[in-house]
Amino acid sequence: MRSTDPTTLWDTIRLGLSKQLPEASFKEWIAPCEPLKVKDGVLWIQVPSAAAKLWIEQQLPEEFNDALAQGGLADLRLEFRISGALPVEPKSSPKKSPSPTPGAEPAAISFPYLFNRYTLDRFVVGPGSQLAFAAAKAVVDNYGKAATPLSMNPLFIYGGAGLGKTHLMVGIGKGLLERDPRLRVVYLKVDNFFNELTVAIRAKNTEPMRKKYQQNDVLLLDDVQTLGKMERTQEEIFHILEHLLQHGRQIVITSDKPPQRLEGCHERLITRFKWGLTADIQPPDFETRIAILRKKLEDVDFHHVPPIPEDVLTFIAHKAKGSVRDLEGFLTRVIFQASLIGVAPSLEVAHAAFQGQSGEEPTAPVHPDRIYRMTAETFNVSFVDLMKKRSRQQAILVPRQVAMYLAREIASSPFTDIGRSFNMHHSTVMNAVDSVRDRMKRDPEFHRLVQALLNSIH
Repeated sequence: MRSTDPTTLWDTIRLGLSKQLPEASFKEWIAPCEPLKVKDGVLWIQVPSAAAKLWIEQQLPEEFNDALAQGGLADLRLEFRISGALPVEPKSSPKKSPSPTPGAEPAAISFPYLFNRYTLDRFVVGPGSQLAFAAAKAVVDNYGKAATPLSMNPLFIYGGAGLGKTHLMVGIGKGLLERDPRLRVVYLKVDNFFNELTVAIRAKNTEPMRKKYQQNDVLLLDDVQTLGKMERTQEEIFHILEHLLQHGRQIVITSDKPPQRLEGCHERLITRFKWGLTADIQPPDFETRIAILRKKLEDVDFHHVPPIPEDVLTFIAHKAKGSVRDLEGFLTRVIFQASLIGVAPSLEVAHAAFQGQSGEEPTAPVHPDRIYRMTAETFNVSFVDLMKKRSRQQAILVPRQVAMYLAREIASSPFTDIGRSFNMHHSTVMNAVDSVRDRMKRDPEFHRLVQALLNSIH
């Protein structure tokens, strides 16, 4: 029987979070929190400030969900109350799972309510995520219709951490439930499945667990890249996938690698992963990062925030290139730092937030020469040829255009200065920059190459 003592429950969650978060993040955001009470399946937690509540709810939903699942508390709700604020009960109870089909047991893992902002209409689409988003939308729109020549079952989405894979996956689940609330949709993270399976093995009874997942209409399987060393887990997941696929149930899978690069996975499992459509997500380009920031500021949690100047958004978008999570986290940190010192968000505050987080000088320039050398290295051409060789060959022309684009994008170099470096007229540079931008919109592979180079330089 689960404890009803708030301190005991919070200690369990804290332990799980301490294993996932960097020590500094744990001390900054989790350590100051205190449990208040347990009522109607809700653990109330006091946080020191509105900024802390915002950070936890916006930046740590997946970590909290993992800590709850691993602590055997998957059905426990969390509500965060700001210290000194009047007690407020939840406005509405969590959305109940659809009624199970006759004869079926209810799923033990509910849809993670901490992921309430993960919906398809809140996903900002950029050149690096067009295919993945279109596939996610198609899964929702075409569910239950006659089979088409293009199979999207399973839909396998892969990409780096924090790029929106879980957002799309959960968005699919929510979209399907909106269309048909009777569907049994289950979200399952591989590490949490492993922990659940370990308990079942100790009890020498894994069959009920397997059947529990096989009875669902939609399985959302998150982070399969961790399967490599889990022999028994692979076996169980294979049987679950096989059953669901044979009965036409929808499967969505996420990973940080494509199926063929999943080390340690059995070939028969990889084959099932590759049966449907595989789509990747790449880091967002600058324009998409700006759009993501503006979309984020539309959240109800940000309605109390003073207007964010355009130069602050631009600075954040230039500095946080690695992932959507980094981007949103930097925005939240700027807002937090501004509220902490009692001023409106400004470029000065953003510079201080960046330096405090990274230890780097916020305005430290990237010299164009470094951009040109790294571009030459990436395209495997000599630096001298890139800068001086007169050639219309694509092997020289394309890297040179990319170098000009990056000098403009990263270093904000004037067209005349870039032209002087290559001994060309500034109008040629302008045309080169436009050419690269146009090709990035048309050619996903080229977009990925340029974006990866941009991220590695800055």
